[in-house]
This record gives sequence, C-alpha cells and structure tokens, in this order.
Amino acid sequence: DFLALRLVNGSECAGRLEVFYNGTWGTICSNRMSQLTALTVCKHLNCGDEGEIAEDFKYGRGSGPTWLDHIECTEQHSSLWQCQSDPWDPHSCDNRAEETHISCTGRKEATSPATFAKCPNSTSCSDREKLRVIGGEDECSGRVEIWHQGSWGTICDDAWDVADANVVCRQLGCGSAVSALSEAAFGEGTGPIWLEKVHCKGTELSLWDCPAKHLFGKNCDHKEDAAVNCSERSSALGHLIPFLFLLHFHSVPPRRPAPESTRLSTPVILCIILATVLCLVLAILAGQIRRARAQQR
Repeated sequence: DFLALRLVNGSECAGRLEVFYNGTWGTICSNRMSQLTALTVCKHLNCGDEGEIAEDFKYGRGSGPTWLDHIECTEQHSSLWQCQSDPWDPHSCDNRAEETHISCTGRKEATSPATFAKCPNSTSCSDREKLRVIGGEDECSGRVEIWHQGSWGTICDDAWDVADANVVCRQLGCGSAVSALSEAAFGEGTGPIWLEKVHCKGTELSLWDCPAKHLFGKNCDHKEDAAVNCSERSSALGHLIPFLFLLHFHSVPPRRPAPESTRLSTPVILCIILATVLCLVLAILAGQIRRARAQQR
C-alpha cells in the first residue's frame, strides 16, 4: 500500500502522528523535529498554516512500530514525503516518550473535495485513470506520473527498465515499450516523487502489481524522473496497408475501362502503395532519431 499520514487520539488536526508503511500504522519519533516540520505536517494534512509540537504527550502512546526518526523539512517542502529523514526502521525510537504529538491551527486552504479525492475525477477510479504520461508528443510518450493522495507525482528512475515501461505502456493502451527513459528525458516534474526501484517482470497488467519502494526523504529528486516511449504510433502502421487497399478499391466510383495504354496494372498500384508506406515509416524514424539526439544533448 502507498504511504498515508494521520493524527490520532485527538481530533482530525491534533494528535499523535502516525504513518502507514509496509501494511502497518506506526509512529514517528520527534528527535531533531522542528516547528517547521510540524507546520509541514499540518499543511500536508490540510489542517491549517500553523502548527506546533505538543510537549505534554496527552494523545497517548502508540503500540505499533516506530517507523521514522530525524525528519527535517525546509520551507520548500509542501509534503512530508519530500523531507529528509533516516531510513525506515520499525525501531526508530529508543522509547515511546520520543513519539511525535502535533497540534495544528490557523487558516485552512479552500479546496474542493476533489482535490483530496482518491482519484483525479471521482471518489473511485480505475488503475488506468491513476496513471499518465506528460511532456511527450502524445499520450503514449512522456514522463510517467501516478495519482496518489490527491496529487500527481513522479517515479524515480532507479532500476527503471523496459520491463517496467512495458507494463506502463500496456496499461495506457499504448502497445509495448520502445524505450524506458531516465534522467527526466521529458522534463522535470513537480510535486511529490511517489515511487522508486520499481521491479516489474513485464507481464503484469498494472503498475500497481509490481514490487516497488515508497520514496521517503531525499533519495531521489526530479532530475531522475522516469519516462517511457511506447509503440502505439508504430503499431498503427499495421492498419495502414489494409486502409490504403480499401481506399483504392472502394472510394473510386465505377467508370468505363481505360484504354490499354493508360490503365495502371496491379503491380504498379502495389508499388505506389508500398512507396507511400515506406515514406511514412522513414518520416517516423527520422522523428524518433531527432528526439533521441535531443534527449542526449
């Protein structure tokens, strides 16, 4: 499951801070945590633009793992997932007295319910609707983005390969992958980076079926956004020849036979059709080469 964040044993915007990771809710340690980090938590939860770390521990002690410690946010961070921290560890705190309690106040941002919906356009959606590619020439090439917790985010290119790209292309209805691109080949994204180290076999029906690591901290930044280039446009050529034959034999109205000297024979017609197809293929290949050279630069 993806990461989630909550405040418990108080109200929606005050309580003991917990994070959902590896299928289990656990607490977060307060060592080195600043008021700025508390404020980032409040903004993340849409609980106001002010927050403070509660010192009286009135929200009780947790019972699950203590997942994280030494979280440090800056003013540039709008989500806790973007902040730096120690690695995930179910025993991050030395004792329960180090657990984080936060109280949020201040003005909440005016947002529509859809802003924090589970899906881009409704309260429930398919895996296909939670996946998109951005920055390419069409809907079948570009930077890979996934929808989670009310916002679109990118995928880190660590371990990103053609098997992963194949799953994305197939899920988008764009055929197979021509290439799996890295280092923000279609430009850097904004917002959170939701995943890293995706390990698909290539046969999965959905990206959500692939093992992956949920990114937390600064292990990756947007200059490492993963991207794909799918074969949809190339596969469309498979329908081109039948289309041209139909166009020739069905779109021309009946007419009287032409004199033998001006009538085109079947081999000549086939040569014209094949020459047209060849020109289209060469034009597409030239476009692919130009784009590959631009990405290398």
